[in-house]
Amino acid sequence: RLLEKLDLASNNLASIPAGISNLVALTELILDNNVIVSVPNELGEVKKLKALSLRNNYIQVKSTSFTDANPQPIPASVFEDTLLIDLNLHGNPMTNTQLNTFEGFDAFLERRKKKKTTALTGGALVSMSVCGLE
Repeated sequence: RLLEKLDLASNNLASIPAGISNLVALTELILDNNVIVSVPNELGEVKKLKALSLRNNYIQVKSTSFTDANPQPIPASVFEDTLLIDLNLHGNPMTNTQLNTFEGFDAFLERRKKKKTTALTGGALVSMSVCGLE
């Protein structure tokens, strides 16, 4: 229960179990190089989550008109209810424009902007590219 970092990269995972919400101390979750198509609502219950990497998976948007039949692949709760500031979606078949339509994404961007701006010291530059997407 006190696990803070979990790396499940390259495990051929098709989904993230709902039980992920039991990892209350988790701050970093790495799920790169799997076959994940969406993230469960329960991930939003991992309140301390700051970094989520889903590089090279299959998260995509068929239509930005999200409904029960076409749910948002990363739920608003992940953006709004966690401390998430680092999200890497590089290599997924979706665009930055599509990601910007996600409910809750604005809250993530605002929190990230505050954190990254605070991290700018001594003239150092921090990449503000959005989640590794074009």
